[in-house]
Amino acid sequence: MKLPLVKGSKIGANAEWRDFLPKNMVAFVQEVDGDLGYLRTLDGLKQFSTAIGEDRGGIWSDRFKVHLRVSGAKLITVDQFGAITDVGGATVITGTGQVKFANSFNSIALVANGEYYRYDPVGATLTLIAKPAGAGNYIDVTWVAGYYFFTDSENVWNTTLLDETVLSAIEYAGSDFAPDDIVGLEKSTDDKLLVFNRYTTDRFTNVAGPQFPFARITSASIPIGIVGTGAKVNMGDGAWAVFGGSKEYSPTFYMLTNSYQKISTGEIDSIIDTYSDYELTNMQMEIRDNRDQRLVICHLPRHVVVYDVTYSAAVGVPIWYIWTSGDKPWRGINGVYDPRNVDNSASAWIYGDKDDARLGKLDTTICTQYDVALDWAVATPLVKIGGTIKQLEVKTAPGHSTETNPQVFISTTKDGVLYGPKIMISSGKSGEYQKRIGAYSLGDYPNWGGFQISGFSKSVTSLGSCEIL
Repeated sequence: MKLPLVKGSKIGANAEWRDFLPKNMVAFVQEVDGDLGYLRTLDGLKQFSTAIGEDRGGIWSDRFKVHLRVSGAKLITVDQFGAITDVGGATVITGTGQVKFANSFNSIALVANGEYYRYDPVGATLTLIAKPAGAGNYIDVTWVAGYYFFTDSENVWNTTLLDETVLSAIEYAGSDFAPDDIVGLEKSTDDKLLVFNRYTTDRFTNVAGPQFPFARITSASIPIGIVGTGAKVNMGDGAWAVFGGSKEYSPTFYMLTNSYQKISTGEIDSIIDTYSDYELTNMQMEIRDNRDQRLVICHLPRHVVVYDVTYSAAVGVPIWYIWTSGDKPWRGINGVYDPRNVDNSASAWIYGDKDDARLGKLDTTICTQYDVALDWAVATPLVKIGGTIKQLEVKTAPGHSTETNPQVFISTTKDGVLYGPKIMISSGKSGEYQKRIGAYSLGDYPNWGGFQISGFSKSVTSLGSCEIL
């Protein structure tokens, strides 16, 4: 019997059938012995640079060919070799929270601590721009059709076409599909203004209006909103992953296009249920697109859960993972794809850190986070066996480990609740390409049976399916 590993199962404390989320693993669509794909350990993080302080966000500007980040209270550039330059001068970016970025033909806009900062890359100047009378604290920014747009939760404000430092006190608009707060702004793929409210989402189109340049498209509203400004990310192709919902339902994860579709699973919802709605308002979502793999990384206060866009589309059901750094959530944050020859090599993803000021470079060849080995785990579904299991074999790609004695661990369950002791098995040293990972004489399983495979490794590990005889 062949058992998949990408979507395992277990029994919860309240007699619930629940998913076992692959831990520190990702899936790839590639046929392996009749299987649709395989799992591989999470890409590692290696030291790239050390910035000034807490990482608060970053952006790569194609217009100006620059990698900008806010580190502590300073605006910095990061060159392709990791050199850090303070480009903010005497201007301090106040606060400690996440910074939002937008990019125009002339500048880069930042919203931090309720204020609008404008960076001019040509003149290398960072300026705090005064708010118009009546505006509150800005929480988000985007750029559409020559305008910077800002929201203070109540209204949407815009700069003028002639001057990005000028906002009029009489040029603003609300989002009036429902009486809920405005939570975030984005630009759609067809050059529309997207206004994300707490329980609804509106689209605005450019009508060159005299008071406000855009007008709401009344037939394009979606009855799904977001819980916080960071609870949205562009998935490409006109689709958005969001965390929120309508007023009638508890918040969860959705995909928004011209309509909406829930992408959360019962296991993900059970994690969400451990939080209050207020705790989730500061969550962050980001995208990582590595050509053959598109991931939505969701940073909750005590968890990092990851939605696999590519593999979910391939199998037709939502596929999620959970990522950790030791006993904490995964430490990477604010990933920026740098298209230059980073370290005189290929383009790379550069991440800030939740624990300190370092910047990390994503590395597909290792399974460590700053030289610390990564623990990983997967599981099979629970299946009816009703007999003896003579052999269990895990499909792998052995012989690539750089460790002296690489090992994996296998444990079994007869009920989905209690697992037996872990059986330690050698997974093959470097060059042992014919090594097979298996366990034998596993005993009698009169009803249900399930299996977990785990490891603690510095080297990349790949797993196909699991087969029992």
